[in-house]
Amino acid sequence: MLSNWLMQLSDRNPQLLREVKGHVKPRTVLVTLALSLATQLFIVGYHWRQLGNDSETIVDKLVWRIWWLDVFKTTTWVALTPLLFLGSYLLVKDIAREEQRGTLDFVRLSPGASQSVLLGKLLGVPILLYGAIALAIPLHVWSAVNAGLPLAAVMGVYLLATVAWVFVYGFALLHSLSWGAKANGLYVMPLVGIVYGVLQLLWLYWHYQCRQFIEAGAEQQYWFSLLENLDNWFLGLVSILLFALSACSVQFWCMCRHRFHHPPLRR
Repeated sequence: MLSNWLMQLSDRNPQLLREVKGHVKPRTVLVTLALSLATQLFIVGYHWRQLGNDSETIVDKLVWRIWWLDVFKTTTWVALTPLLFLGSYLLVKDIAREEQRGTLDFVRLSPGASQSVLLGKLLGVPILLYGAIALAIPLHVWSAVNAGLPLAAVMGVYLLATVAWVFVYGFALLHSLSWGAKANGLYVMPLVGIVYGVLQLLWLYWHYQCRQFIEAGAEQQYWFSLLENLDNWFLGLVSILLFALSACSVQFWCMCRHRFHHPPLRR
């Protein structure tokens, strides 16, 4: 079954198969699994200690909902931080190394290879990072359910994180293809930090509103009033951010495909 899957992957995207073979090793997979599970246990243990030893407090329903909301918040940022910063750095480093070795020059001989190669890099280079984050999704979703968050709010978090991920990685690809072997992942960090900071500011307001609703004893069916209050400016701001990041990502992708066949001159 695995051999058939690898054969299909080789036919559809040989570059992705190459990245999977290069990065996915039994030892690295076990280390990734251990780190992900240990991090999740640490998050739960850290917040568990915040409950204290008061039995009356522990059984309080509202306290539990706030506790799960805090677990949801921490899991979100523990996953998003390496996804944006470490993933973009690894992407730039990998392409710069291949440019230095000249291995991408053979691929450039095929005029239709740019999209396949770039997509293979985008999905394959940080594949272990994706795996570690995927292992945390059950805890993330379960904490959202126990906090009583509406499905629309949870999907909004995933949508915004996905758009930010595509934008940051698109810029990392463009930087690495523009500078070739001289590309440096640290040069991408300022833009990543700006995106990360904007997301943090939006999250602070959203988390504050969610906590206020829980402390007021609002049940899940009343969360729609929160969404209605946010429609005045917050959801509009988020919509503008989503549109801007998506439009820039499309532009980055088009520029990357052009740059792939027009690499910088080596000196």
